[in-house]
Amino acid sequence: MGSNERPPLWKVIVLATRPNTLTLSFTPVAVGAALAAKATGEVSLGTALAFWAFACLIQVGTNLHNDYADFVKGADTKDRVGQARATQKGWLTARQTAGGATVALVLAALVGSALASRPGCGGVMAVVTATSVFNAVAYTGGPYPLGYVGLGWLSLGYSGLADGFVLAYFGYVATLAPSFLQRPWHLLQVAPPREPTLAATSLGFLATAVLVVNNLRDRRTDVLVGKRTLAVRFGQAFGRAQYLALLLGAYAVVAAAVALRLVPTLWLLAFASAPLARLKLRAVLSLDGAALNPHVGGTAKLQLAFGMLLLLAIVLAPPPSQ
Repeated sequence: MGSNERPPLWKVIVLATRPNTLTLSFTPVAVGAALAAKATGEVSLGTALAFWAFACLIQVGTNLHNDYADFVKGADTKDRVGQARATQKGWLTARQTAGGATVALVLAALVGSALASRPGCGGVMAVVTATSVFNAVAYTGGPYPLGYVGLGWLSLGYSGLADGFVLAYFGYVATLAPSFLQRPWHLLQVAPPREPTLAATSLGFLATAVLVVNNLRDRRTDVLVGKRTLAVRFGQAFGRAQYLALLLGAYAVVAAAVALRLVPTLWLLAFASAPLARLKLRAVLSLDGAALNPHVGGTAKLQLAFGMLLLLAIVLAPPPSQ
């Protein structure tokens, strides 16, 4: 297929969702569900799947809206060095992309509302649902888009490949939600479970690293349209240092937790993903522009590998009572 040839519609839709990074909405939920099952002795697969569907729909909706908003704001031009986007390429009209985003976010809101109807979950899930949908749109849309002010990684919203992978939602919310939905606790009276919180921190660091690679790659075109990401504001060296800190931080959290006997020693299985982390780090510290494209999805795969090794450790570890 030529570079300007339109793919089949099904492939256009798949590409628009940015499948290379959709694991970011799966990995923390899977780890959180395993921790909830280990702690309670109960497997609530339906609840975990429902929350994963919610998270995935939010991510897809954000990806599509970002595709639409960056196109109409002029950030996606023929000079774009990132992977092809459906609206930029003319495979979908801006209206079609915005419509797809709306459908995904409405479905997410419906799933979130259903989860909020569970006993004890109403207030927390209502806030999670509302803020997730809001930030899906606000990151690149509206009069003051969060992605254009240089604080995207703190914007408290789910997002996809291009913008807003945030520690709060791709880390803490997604990992803690299965535990909370299975056995709700009062946020002002009971601290969140220790092990899910530690896992969430590491997974959130790695999710945020995906955003860093994306913004490093796009910084030269982002600056032309006033998209003031951290990479635009502080430059390449800062972005590379941030990526290094996030990767090291993910492993350091596990190492420290094991050393302090906060988690089972088996959690060190996550370090089996360190060779992949080293490859990603070498690439991000040495490459630039379009050469970083494989390492955006590659960093998401690193988070998946880290998370699945952590899940294996959780399954193999003895239950808390032993």
